[in-house]
Amino acid sequence: MLTRKIVLSRWRCKCSVKNTSTTPDIQPPNPKKISSDMVGPPDPVSNLRRIIFKQPANESELETKYRKLRTEIQEWNQNFWTQHNSRFFKERENYLKNNLPEGKSNLTADEMSVFYKAFLDKNWKGHINYNIEWYKKNLTLLGLAIRVKLRRILKIKD
Repeated sequence: MLTRKIVLSRWRCKCSVKNTSTTPDIQPPNPKKISSDMVGPPDPVSNLRRIIFKQPANESELETKYRKLRTEIQEWNQNFWTQHNSRFFKERENYLKNNLPEGKSNLTADEMSVFYKAFLDKNWKGHINYNIEWYKKNLTLLGLAIRVKLRRILKIKD
């Protein structure tokens, strides 16, 4: 089993505020200068925590391939959930506009369950495709992880 030390972090770096936004522009740490993988704060839309994977100085070709694939899959996952959750928030807002009785500020859980069911039904095929692709990508990662671990145990160099 692969075990890795992972550090939860708030990307303890300098933050600057962009002129067009009130949200701080937080710079992630340099992968070559960190001592272990670092997990950042949750993304406000996707709710996923980004991981900065440590890039060791003596990284082999196989380890580089593994790290880059992990990063690509993380980005793919991030994009899926950002798009999905953006659609969800937009459709929920529209549902509330169209179904909120005058004088009421919220719908009950039972009233909102109609929207949630309809949204899940409408996006069912997309979720199935996402899960199939997610398992394929993770099996590929698992294969690479096993190869990397075996090379380290057997001290095989590229």
